Amino acid sequence: MEGYGPATYGDRFADVYDDWYGEVSDVEATVAHVVALAGSIGGGPVLELGAGSGRLALPLAAAGLDVWALDASAAMVERLRAKPGAAGVTAVVGDMADLAALDAIGAGEDGEAPPFAVVLCAFNTFFNLTSTAAQLACLRGVAARLAPGGRLVVEAFVPPPGDEEAAAVGAVEPRHIGLDEVVLTVSRLDPAARTVTGQHVTLSEAGVRLRPWVLHYVSPGGLDDLAGQAGLSLATRHGGWRGEAFTEASPVHVSSYGNS
Repeated sequence: MEGYGPATYGDRFADVYDDWYGEVSDVEATVAHVVALAGSIGGGPVLELGAGSGRLALPLAAAGLDVWALDASAAMVERLRAKPGAAGVTAVVGDMADLAALDAIGAGEDGEAPPFAVVLCAFNTFFNLTSTAAQLACLRGVAARLAPGGRLVVEAFVPPPGDEEAAAVGAVEPRHIGLDEVVLTVSRLDPAARTVTGQHVTLSEAGVRLRPWVLHYVSPGGLDDLAGQAGLSLATRHGGWRGEAFTEASPVHVSSYGNS
């Protein structure tokens, strides 16, 4: 999508994100999982990539963790910082494909961000990196910033098996039909490129509002391969945050990686 950059999604969705996606996943189980994982490693700060308006970062901080939150959208970060409990989160504007923005905050004597016990990338956020090169850069950045024994945890959907040579397909679906507005979801799935490109189109008396999004998806095995190129290896894989078994029928996976 021409003109689409790391901050586009957050900038266009910041005003509706909490209403549309506030309950999109199991926050309680996610927080419990990350708290337990950080404790098993011996403690230390937690970094959430693509933290948005704080859906997970704020409850993680409320649970007693030292939380850093990175998001490419200044609009999203501003909303996080305006919420109760935000003082417990070190919120940073920056692209998760390049973690150098964390060092501008600097917590150590060397002026760099601390090593992280857990790096969290939840609910398909990793797929918001729209190229394989960006995804690999992210993984390499994480590998360099994990504390000894630290873990990267990725939650993502499992792409359905299919023919990567199949033709791209489009769809238009109503997301919301109200008295004064209609929201349509327009999307295009391209199996060859492993991308889903879409727009949420709001039609109202005030005019038209476009909220674009792009996903570059990868299978669990493909993610393992990318992680291996970054020096990370798979430690655990579950079918959800509550330790569900991962099977061929699992629609999502929660996978943790450590330095090889």
